Amino acid sequence: MRRSMILLALALAAAARADERQTTPAQKPKPPSTEEVLVAQLSSAKWMPAPALPGMPKGVEVAPIGVDPGSGGPTGYTRLPAGFHLPLHWHSHAEYTVLLSGKASFVVDGKQHELSPGSYVVIPAKARHELTCGTAAECVLLARRAGPTDYNFVNP
Repeated sequence: MRRSMILLALALAAAARADERQTTPAQKPKPPSTEEVLVAQLSSAKWMPAPALPGMPKGVEVAPIGVDPGSGGPTGYTRLPAGFHLPLHWHSHAEYTVLLSGKASFVVDGKQHELSPGSYVVIPAKARHELTCGTAAECVLLARRAGPTDYNFVNP
């Protein structure tokens, strides 16, 4: 009898844990830390549409790589279609970007720069900037931010 009670108690506890797992909302997987060993390959990037934001044109794709656990600043790839224009905007934190492929025209604080693969850009916090991908090929960028991502589009 005692053995039956123990088995019944164990079965009830297991059922309760199983039920708890089913009713607990699934948590989003934690992104990799950019402060630990991390190797990313552009060829195996998991592309997805960029989050829909007011003012953000459709067509931007992103592939997250990792997040700085201290600042919350993400690192990731961004892909823009040929001829795409990312309108004038600013961010609350600095951005560090490398153009990996394509050609682009980049304007920061009113000054235009022509970018080609390997171009590195530092965009200080709150600096107004915009980017137009050339018409010959898509643009792929690698960006790291000094804090959480935000987009503040400037109305014309």
